[in-house]
Amino acid sequence: MEKLEKYIKISYTLSLICIIAGIVLLAMFADYHQTGISLINIGSIILFVTFIRAKRYRSGPVKDERTIKIGAYGLSYSWLVTFILISLLFWVEEFELAQLTVKNVLAILMVTMLATAKGIQWYLFRKGDID
Repeated sequence: MEKLEKYIKISYTLSLICIIAGIVLLAMFADYHQTGISLINIGSIILFVTFIRAKRYRSGPVKDERTIKIGAYGLSYSWLVTFILISLLFWVEEFELAQLTVKNVLAILMVTMLATAKGIQWYLFRKGDID
């Protein structure tokens, strides 16, 4: 529980620093208008996520055997899907089916890893226990 309180304090402080820095940039410097708006948005997102997490885990996160097992299986399946995608991207590049840049490949991999990890874990939680 002490870790959660420390996380909450640090996150709230970081979000307020970002918001204040964004407001200062907007008020003082006309050249940094976009940066100021970005900092305010980042601070607001951190504030919102921290509030939701603090509300949800006030009594502590749920960590039982089923939750740990589903998390491990979800990440394992996500790794497998990502590995298959890397193989497919290799063959796409080898046969010159599409012109891929490093930035495109990294974006595809990051989105795939996040989406499959959360998606598979969500599916396994809905399904129930893993056999």
